[in-house]
Amino acid sequence: MFSKDKSPNLRRATDGLLNQARQLIGKGDYQLAETICEKALNSWRTGSVPRSEEGRIVLLLGKCYEAQRKYEKAYDLYMESLKHLTGSTYDDVYSSLLYLNERMGAFEKKDATDY
Repeated sequence: MFSKDKSPNLRRATDGLLNQARQLIGKGDYQLAETICEKALNSWRTGSVPRSEEGRIVLLLGKCYEAQRKYEKAYDLYMESLKHLTGSTYDDVYSSLLYLNERMGAFEKKDATDY
């Protein structure tokens, strides 16, 4: 017996979750959007789909983390996902990582001798 390809169902479910997350982000509810994006990413990673296609989830989840000043979580998420991404999705996540890296540097505590 052949196993049925679950990827179309997973893709539809993921699209639905990401649409919900975008609506919540539009309302400023980054915490709930984060929960939904994490659910989408976990489902994606345990499903029968290529990790090379998870970039859109990563970018949205990273935005949620950044909006809540969870910079280390966003950084770790971007770094881990870059191992699996290619093409323009890789470029988009890498750009987000560079922006975050600059931003994290801006929040480092300055030494008194720096003034």
